[in-house]
Amino acid sequence: MNRLPGLQATAQRLLNQNADLLYRHTDTWSDGTSCRFSVQDPNQTDQGTRLAQRLTGVPDVLDVRLLKTHPADPPPGEGASLTWDGGTLTLVNWGQVSDFTGLAVGVCRLVR
Repeated sequence: MNRLPGLQATAQRLLNQNADLLYRHTDTWSDGTSCRFSVQDPNQTDQGTRLAQRLTGVPDVLDVRLLKTHPADPPPGEGASLTWDGGTLTLVNWGQVSDFTGLAVGVCRLVR
């Protein structure tokens, strides 16, 4: 018996039910995509700090942000940008789609 489909449905239902808390921002990206999303600073975690160091070789050179979009909204395309936190947030690429949630996490660069 495969429990994964039931768990996937539960995860997706919970994401949608809590969308107002998880995806608190709404904006239009430079490619014309309007969506609800969240942005996280991975440097606030040990894993995120290691990621930034691997990407740049030197800590504090690259201001990395993680992007998650509402499951019902179209995600922006790679290279799309918007004004964010006193600078420009640019989507560099999307990670692998999770087989659990059906969503991908975008890696962004914040330039101030």
